[in-house]
Amino acid sequence: MSDDGDIRVFNPSKEISKEIILDILIRHRDAMKQARTGEVTPATEKNIKDNDRKFNQVRALTLIISAQREMITLSRPVVFFRSQQKWRKSNRTEEEQINRPFDKDINDYNRLKEWLGFLSACEQDILQAERTKSLDDDYILEKQDQIEGTITYVLTKNFYEMLEELESSYEQIYLLMLTNKIVSAGIEEDEELTDKQKEEEMIRRVVEA
Repeated sequence: MSDDGDIRVFNPSKEISKEIILDILIRHRDAMKQARTGEVTPATEKNIKDNDRKFNQVRALTLIISAQREMITLSRPVVFFRSQQKWRKSNRTEEEQINRPFDKDINDYNRLKEWLGFLSACEQDILQAERTKSLDDDYILEKQDQIEGTITYVLTKNFYEMLEELESSYEQIYLLMLTNKIVSAGIEEDEELTDKQKEEEMIRRVVEA
């Protein structure tokens, strides 16, 4: 791991490293920002109406889930191979492998599959909220001012709970990528740099790695 690196990708093809892994991480970062602020990246308008901002935040949940799914899909072959190696070293005989099957073992690959199941459940929750008439499972609610007749939208507890859970799942998925040497984190970011400058610096470091 380099002392001056920001995000280092362990891949023999630098172009693949830049175009695939880094792209996913940047899209996840942008989706998280959209979920917190309602601002879409790249920004298409300076002054976003509050109602539009709320809808952008809810849409960001799907973008976050999609990016995390891609992180898992990208990681699965490497994590499977490394987990299989560790499992075979711990269970060398045929009898040991029968008594302690790989799919029941506590390993990184099975943890990755559990997080994939979690993301699938999140997707189903969002679809369920859209299909049903019940307001209890919604992520955004319409409120009408009885006097002025204006309509505003508010984010529900469901939205904030899922966002918090997705922040945690990203942390755990990224940790699995780190421990399996798919990516590695380096130095702290310079707080004075803009997001665009940080992104360009990340790309430069990956390409030059």
